Formats: sequence, C-alpha cells, structure tokens
Amino acid sequence: MAEWTTPSSPPVPGGLEDLAGGNALVAKLLAQRGIQSVEDARPFLDPAAYDPAPPEDLPDLEKGVRRIRSAIERGERVLVWGDFDVDGQTSTALLVEALRKLGAEVDYHVPHRERESHGVNWEHLEGYLDDGVGVVLTCDTGVSSNRPIRKARNRGVDVVVTDHHDLPSRLPPAEALINPKRLPERHPLGTLPGVGVAYKFVQKLAEGQNLTEGTGLRPTGYLDLVALGIVADIAVLRGDTRYLLQLGLEKLRETGRPGLQAVMDSANVTREEADEEDIGFRIGPRLNAVGRLGDANVSVPLLTTSDPGEARAIAGDLEELNDRRKLLTAQVFEAARKKLRWEPELLQTAVLVLYGEQWPAGVIGIVAHRLTEKYHKPTILLTSASEEYSRKEGDSEDQEALTRGSARSVEDLNITAAIADHADMLQSFGGHPMAAGVTLPEAKIGRFRRLVSRSIVGQKGGEEIVETLQIDSYLSLEELTLQLAEDLRQAAPFGPGNREPVFACRNLRVSGYEEIGSDGGHLKVTVTGPKSASREVLWWNAQEEDLPDGIFDLAVTVSTNVFRGERSLQLTWEDSRVRRKETGEETGEARSTEVIGHRGEGGLEDTLRALADRGDAQVWMEARQVDGVGAKSRLGLAPCKELVLGTLPPSRPVLEEALAACEPERIHVVGLPPTTETKEGFTRRLLGLCKHAIRSGKAAPLPKLSAAMGHEERTVRLGLQWLEERGQIQAAETGQKLSIKPGSGSGEADSSLEQALEEALQEARAFRKYALRGEAPLAKRSAAK
Repeated sequence: MAEWTTPSSPPVPGGLEDLAGGNALVAKLLAQRGIQSVEDARPFLDPAAYDPAPPEDLPDLEKGVRRIRSAIERGERVLVWGDFDVDGQTSTALLVEALRKLGAEVDYHVPHRERESHGVNWEHLEGYLDDGVGVVLTCDTGVSSNRPIRKARNRGVDVVVTDHHDLPSRLPPAEALINPKRLPERHPLGTLPGVGVAYKFVQKLAEGQNLTEGTGLRPTGYLDLVALGIVADIAVLRGDTRYLLQLGLEKLRETGRPGLQAVMDSANVTREEADEEDIGFRIGPRLNAVGRLGDANVSVPLLTTSDPGEARAIAGDLEELNDRRKLLTAQVFEAARKKLRWEPELLQTAVLVLYGEQWPAGVIGIVAHRLTEKYHKPTILLTSASEEYSRKEGDSEDQEALTRGSARSVEDLNITAAIADHADMLQSFGGHPMAAGVTLPEAKIGRFRRLVSRSIVGQKGGEEIVETLQIDSYLSLEELTLQLAEDLRQAAPFGPGNREPVFACRNLRVSGYEEIGSDGGHLKVTVTGPKSASREVLWWNAQEEDLPDGIFDLAVTVSTNVFRGERSLQLTWEDSRVRRKETGEETGEARSTEVIGHRGEGGLEDTLRALADRGDAQVWMEARQVDGVGAKSRLGLAPCKELVLGTLPPSRPVLEEALAACEPERIHVVGLPPTTETKEGFTRRLLGLCKHAIRSGKAAPLPKLSAAMGHEERTVRLGLQWLEERGQIQAAETGQKLSIKPGSGSGEADSSLEQALEEALQEARAFRKYALRGEAPLAKRSAAK
C-alpha cells in the first residue's frame, strides 16, 4: 500500500474557474499543477493559444536539413535507420513518407530486436553502403552508435542523427547530431521523443517553395503518428510535447491511414473518441508486439500504405503477435514472482535485478514495468543473449557469456544514470531516466546488482524508497459522475508531467464483485458509501489481490467509457487503505478517542521509546530524531490503534488530516520540541535540506519538504523566499515540485518578509503549546466525512 499524500491548495487565480467551464474542481487542479494565471492556462488547455518553439532551436537541425536537401537535389539514396519500438516505428514511417513525397530515393531499416537490438550496427549498415546508399538519417537512435558512424564516415558517407536518448560521454562523429538533450534545461523542446524530433526535422525540411511546390507535403498530416510515439514512449508532457500530442490526438480521431484504422478496429477503439489511454493500452501494445516478437520493418508499410486490404492483413498479423505477447508476458511475470518467493532476499536491494536464462527478450521490458509498479522500485530483467546478438556486441570469439536486459524505473530515479555509473563492467547500455537497455557478462550480475543499488540509494540521499500516491481531492461517491469525468478532460491529455488526477472516497465497503476478462484476471467491484450510494470500480490485474475487509478508503481515477455509442462513467481502482469500523461510523454520531498526556512523566525520550515498542503504536515525529525510535512523518501515517505524538503538528489542518489517515483509538501526547521551532533552527535546517536538493540535482516535493521541516507549506514557502532574498538559494515552484539551485551568495531579506516568517513560526509554537494540553487532538471527534 502506498503512502497517500495530499497536495497543497494554492489560491485559484481569478478567472480560471470561468476558463475551466465553471468547474471549481478543475480550476483547483490546474492551480495545483502550477497554473498561476489565466494567461498560463490558455495555452495549456487550448493548443491554438500555444506558441510552439521553432524547429531550428534544436542543435544541428538546420545543418542536418541542408544535408538531406542536398541528397534529394543530387539524387543520392537516403537510408532511414529507425528502431523497433513504437516511437522508432512512427519516426521511421514519418521520415520515409515525407522524404518520398519530396522526391527522395529512400530505403529504410528497422533493426530486428533478437538479432540486432537497438542502435546502428555496422554489419547491416555496411551492406546498404555497398549497395549505394549515399547518406544515412537515423531516428530514435544513433546517439550512442559511435563505431558504425565513424566507419561510415571513413567511407565518405554522412550520417545525420535524430535521437532523444541520453547523451553518452563521447558523441559520434555525425554530420549533424539533433537531440533535445543538448538543449538547456526546461526548454519547450526538451522532452520530445524520437518521433517529435523527426516531426520538427520534417517541418524544417518542408520550408521553401523549391521543395514543397507540387509535392503536397504537409507536416501536419503526420501528427497522428506523432501522437502514437509520444504516448507509447511515455514522454513528459511539457511544452511542445504536450502541444503536439493535443494536435496529434485530434488528427488520430480523423486519420485517413488505412493501417491505423485497421489496428484501431482490431483493438475495439472508437476512432472518434481515441485518446491517450487508447494509445497506451490498445494501439501501442499491438505495434510494440511486432517489434518484440517479429520484424518491425513491417510497421512502415502498415503506417504508410493506402491499400485497405494490405492494412487489414498486416493488422491481423499484429493481433496474433499481441495475443502471443500477452501469453509470454504472463509466463515471465509468474516466473519472476516465483523466483522472488524462493529468493526473497532479492527484494532487499534498492534495485530489483532478476535473471532468467530462457526468458524471451521481447517481453522482459513489459514484465520489468509490471514488477516496478508492484514493488515500487527500479527493476532490471536479464536474459541470455543469443549467439548472433553476442557476436554483434563484440569481436572476440572467446567472449564470456552475455546477458541482455531491460530496465524500468520510478519517478525521480534515473535508472540510466545509475547504470552509467558502472559502465566499465558493461558491454553496452543506453536509455533515458525511466527506461534503459543493458548488456553485461552473466558472471557479473551479482556485482552489478549491488553497485546499481548503491547508485540508486545515492540518488535518494540514503533515504528509503517509499511509494507515494498523491490524492488530488477527497470526494463522496455521489460526486463521482459522468459530468465530472467529461469536465476533467479539459486538463487532458494525461501522462508524465501532467498525471491523471486521483480522487479518494472515505468509509466505503465492498458490496459485490465479479471477475472479468478472458482469464478472469480483472475485477469489477461494487462499492457502497456511508449514504448508500454505490459505484462500480474496475480493478485491473487483481487476480492476486485481496479485497478490503470492512470499512476502507478508496483511491480512483475517473474517465469516460464509450461502448456502442453510449458514454458512461468509468472508475479505475488505484489503491485502498483499510479503516476500522468505529462506534457511530455509519450513523454519523460522534465517536470518542482517548487522549493521554505524558508531559509530567520526565525522561520524555525514554517515554517515547517505551511507547514506540508497543505493538499497536505508531509514532508521528517531524524535524526531530530520537535514537531507537522509528518515527513517521505526516506523509507516512497509516491506520493504527495508538498514535504517539512525538512532536506536535504545526496547525489544526495538518493535525486533522493526519488523524483522518490514522483513525486512532488512543492518542499519546509526548510533544518533544522540533529542531525548527526558532527562526535560527528553522532556517538552518531548511538551508541544509536545500543544499541536499542542489547536490542531488532533484526537484524537492513541497509536501515532503514541509513534513521534513515539521511546518505548514506556507511557512516553508516563506522560508524559501527568505533564503532566496539573502542570496543563499534560487527556488522555483512548479505544481508540487520545487527546483532548488545555488544562489548569488549575497543579499538581504526584506523586513516585512522576515516579520511574516517570524509570525508563521510563532503561530506554530502557539498551536503546539495548545496541543500539549490535550485539547487540540479532541477526545470527542466528529465522524469522518
């Protein structure tokens, strides 16, 4: 079960609710996501109001475009070298179709996963060069292909690289290297996937009447392909990436491509309603299946053909491969779970690294993703490399047995960087923060597991990796309606950088369920609330999960479902936490909580240790440590019988939210002072936490920082402003994330700001003093709402 957190509720800018169609909840969600004005909201909600960045912002793009234009004008053969995942497939199809419309003579090559893996390999590239290819244009690959690109250059063949993967320490000697990772941080093009880079390339290529006159090339005609690649590659939806997805979804709903039409028909996608969820769970997996289990070169004719018959035939083959992919995924997932049952110590490392000699390479990435979701830690799955693949990786015939693997990560942990820390023991690797591929000798797996885990622990600053679930708002079942689901689509598309809102309902019980799916692997659960309202909730992959017993809180996402033209509400189960049934829970009567004060006992730290040793007790303590006491902050609290207030909360709202999460029968008030009571202690600790954020290069979540400080978020904001005005840091807030950077080193805080900070700290001290008397926790509390 994840730790539930609730974001702060910044003021909703004036006019934002009207812009959101009059829905106050949508306006609140936008404010929580960092939208600070109507001017900020318009381009976020409406792509027509967004000003996209020019393609030439991408380093080397103009140079690369000049080289390809020259090839077209001189009649040189162009080879488009792609990749076998959806991003690579759509990038390849986009470039091949666009270049042909411009009159280029084009070949293409999509590597075979089993025989070649990712990247440009010389064995196959050499054959194309022998056959007369004059220039190579890569897409979604190439940035790490130093050796083959150097060999091509030695033969007088230029290579133009378009890619988006992390930059290696040594860049290849390409004619042009176009990669958004070369842009400054937070640039609007910075999160483009491979297909986004390819689209920007074609935009620039299409400029100028000498090329486009009479060709009919319109870059916007490729936006349906762009949408597929963005979602399937889990790109961060910020800046131009979000903008292109918004336009791309519109184009996908009216696509004239017979191949996409056939795939959507096979996947039972209502074309006119297609959204990012359809791409992620229906269309994308089918395209990925051919890259995982077959030859992805067939995706180019699928996505570019104008023949409906050819499209249906290829889509039928994809459907068969997808069914096989599902079976193999289930088998490998169960094999991995069995390995963990036999060797539970494998779960004790910060990174889950598993090896299965016969696991199909095509599905280990999917299984790694599922294991990451289940255990909430980065996961690397390895399998034996084939002889052909091993030969590609090295020239030595005596090379030790190799394994190849796929890695998946969790938010805020860069798995590729952790792997790169130990490049000296690897045959090859590459990827981006959330996913990577790796090849290493089988004999080094144990050491690799230990070292990569150590790197991940370092990224966390030594902290434990804790799964958290952000609850955007608490609603009643009655408030979960079809109208709400439709209103929420204003903030879509959802994904990384704009996560789907999660809502929680309190005090529910299961009133029925049925198994659904071909193998009964999913559940449709009927839940009932305290006012007898009921809703059906879909719980995916729940075959090994236990339904909550008794009263529980439920976190869900809200969407619409379209079946045979009828729209209905769809709720999806995200998480639950059990609550004990209390007297008056169902009737709304007040219920009692016993409050016990310990201030007069002396030796408070010893008292705290004794209370912490009680089996049913949970210690809540912030900005203070006591040896031998395992305490939790407000973010880690869970239902318990006894709650020990090691330190006291800074305000009534913080207290009430915590008590709602715990529902204790008994509260022990110890009340040790936090180290942040005074301004000196507060600013010293805050500066220390900021320095840690600067060293780690990670954004600091505001709720987590506030819990570490033992104060309200508004007080922490004042403290950050105070440090910033003194030149000690630079702080920028985006939604719930704080970007902390070194300050100028000099400055002086305004007296009014210093007074506001002092007043906020005084308010917290006053509330803690009040809480010491046992009145604030309230022995008599109203029933949870």
